[in-house]
Amino acid sequence: MPQIGGNVCVSRTAAYLCRMNILFEDYYLLAINKPAGLSSESGRERHPSAEREALFYFTAQLQQKSSSERLKATPYLRVAHRLDRAASGVLLFAKTKNALTQLMEQFENKTVEKIYWAIVENKPAVEAGRLSNWLKRDEAGRKAIIQEKQTRDSQHCELEYKILNAKGKHWLLEIKPLTGRFHQIRVQLAHIGCPIVGDTLYGGHPWKEHEIKLHAHSLRFKHPKTGEWMTLEVAPPEDW
Repeated sequence: MPQIGGNVCVSRTAAYLCRMNILFEDYYLLAINKPAGLSSESGRERHPSAEREALFYFTAQLQQKSSSERLKATPYLRVAHRLDRAASGVLLFAKTKNALTQLMEQFENKTVEKIYWAIVENKPAVEAGRLSNWLKRDEAGRKAIIQEKQTRDSQHCELEYKILNAKGKHWLLEIKPLTGRFHQIRVQLAHIGCPIVGDTLYGGHPWKEHEIKLHAHSLRFKHPKTGEWMTLEVAPPEDW
């Protein structure tokens, strides 16, 4: 039976891991609310990742509940997409190879709808609009740079946004990325003079270490087994 809700707090690598709660779980999928400051996938970096922590949780569940020795010995869990380490929100994992393949095809075909919320430091010039740019990575590969024109090493990026309301001296935006480029939301908003709160890499003022006010609010996709449309949604952190 699908499971909705519940906390994941297996590792003690950092206190914020206890804020990583389950949004949905069944035989094929695991969806969590990733805290800001936690990488999406395991890699060479030494800081903790949501993929590693979710695997700890999944492995423990298999040991307790599964009768399959094969699954217990070789649990499979892979992240289906990525969120910036500094961002929070909906993060989806596949529990089988077929589920991962099907989900990745949906992302590649742009049939998945992603909605982000962000708190920015300045009000955009217009209430709602579409941003279209060319971007590339810097030489170190850690920052995106907006290009005025297309070049050999640039990629097209596009998003839609609208102002939801004021948040004190800042502004809450709803953002729908139409492409999935590296840091595109962060750099495109900064390019129009609206850096995200906490995003010092793109001109924002500091907030918390390794955290910015960018949140993956909802994810809409087809279940890889049933083909039914699903929408997973989670509110931003309370301290926003």
